[in-house]
Amino acid sequence: MTELCILFADVADSTALFDQYGDDVARSLIADTLNQLLKDVHHCNGHLVKTIGDEIMCTFEDAGQGIDAAILMQNRITNRSSVEDKPDIHVRIGLHCGEVIIEEDDVFGDAVNVAARMASFAKKHQIITNQTTLKRTKDEQLPMFRSLGAIDVKGKAKAIEMVEILWQQDKSKLTRVTSALDIKLPFEQGELRMNINGKQYRLNLDTPHLSIGRADDCDIQVKLLRTSRYHGEFDFKGGNFKYTDNSTNGSWVQQKDTTPVRIHRDGFMLQGEGWIAFGQMDFTDQHKLLHYKVIK
Repeated sequence: MTELCILFADVADSTALFDQYGDDVARSLIADTLNQLLKDVHHCNGHLVKTIGDEIMCTFEDAGQGIDAAILMQNRITNRSSVEDKPDIHVRIGLHCGEVIIEEDDVFGDAVNVAARMASFAKKHQIITNQTTLKRTKDEQLPMFRSLGAIDVKGKAKAIEMVEILWQQDKSKLTRVTSALDIKLPFEQGELRMNINGKQYRLNLDTPHLSIGRADDCDIQVKLLRTSRYHGEFDFKGGNFKYTDNSTNGSWVQQKDTTPVRIHRDGFMLQGEGWIAFGQMDFTDQHKLLHYKVIK
């Protein structure tokens, strides 16, 4: 296995180009655009793996090279559109670093799938990657970025935390992280602290899921008459704490200083501090309630 940075770049809204200009002109525009992008790939010591219609797949030895190439690509296309009398062409780019399998000039593996997923989320003008890739970037190559939250990727046990590279921003007005070790995105931080009947529980990045109910295999056991065997579940995802009721009788959530809200076969985002009653709306006996508090 070899670790590489995989980059996908494609022409956005290519279908509209074919509709507006016809097959011959559209093909010529797309081919010319991809050839221009390859100049930046080669400039950053990248390698073209293959061209797939209106898209190129490339590899780089490290994350910094891939990010630099992506930024050069977006600048090239933007600058070209402003000075040439040609139809506007826009590109979207996604990249990810990880271990791959190289076979007969092609590249396979989980990292390729994740990079393709990053590209699929990008809109025109965007460069989308993730925290894993940023943490593999040398300090002097770290770009400006913003958090986009977390997404589920098929085959991955944990959600992947996406970021957008801010290649167009005025860097004088942004704060740059000084080290890859300093990268701490908002969705990484925070914890939901819970207690019920004298027992403490925590929901965080290391423990992003907890089940609750009467069943012996529930993470949080609640032995109440009107509580279902698998009453509900708590999830930490994208920086948010969510409670989902799966029960017969429902749950009631009372955020601090608010009126209780009934949740039945539905989800509820937990904020601040509050209590949850299971099976019936009775907040008089605190031993039967789950108290929670969001810590940021």
